[in-house]
Amino acid sequence: MLDAAFDMMSRNGEAGFSVRKLGLRIGVDPMTVLHHFGSKDELLRRIADRALASVEPPLPSADWRADLRHVAGAYRDLAHRHPRLFHLHFRFHATGPADHASSEVVYRALRGAGLPDAKAAGLGLAFYAFILGYALAEAEGLLRPISDEDEAELRALDPVAYPATLALIPAFKALDRDAAFDTAVDAFIEGCRCKAGNE
Repeated sequence: MLDAAFDMMSRNGEAGFSVRKLGLRIGVDPMTVLHHFGSKDELLRRIADRALASVEPPLPSADWRADLRHVAGAYRDLAHRHPRLFHLHFRFHATGPADHASSEVVYRALRGAGLPDAKAAGLGLAFYAFILGYALAEAEGLLRPISDEDEAELRALDPVAYPATLALIPAFKALDRDAAFDTAVDAFIEGCRCKAGNE
């Protein structure tokens, strides 16, 4: 049942998914599906966790910086593999076992950096907000070299009001998505180091 739901969501996205359609596909009454999972939200939560379990799970190590990079890379990989259901990860505090395993790596890393628990909790949630948002933006096409049309729009801006934007046009045209991702993750990690007071 979960495999069929996952396949439907991966192919059609949430707009093309319903409990009724799932029931028709697997030959059961939709109420049987709801009874099995408890609710549609719980079914969606299980689909999201099933997606996360499909990427390489990072394991805690002695290098907190590398651990954060590995988790960030896993979620970026997830967004590339399953763009039609990736948004489900914004909906739940945790999606289940795969999500808890990933979170444990993040929270161990932040505590290992020397952050007190109150800061580790807040920065852990901020890390997920940042990584999920970044990965979704990339999957949706925001983080790509600008098109000729984009460039034309930028070049039409008032150079007195927008000097920095105009100066960055060559960099926007030559944007390296992998390098931009690595730089963004490194900036987050450096911020954590500064907050922890580590050198």
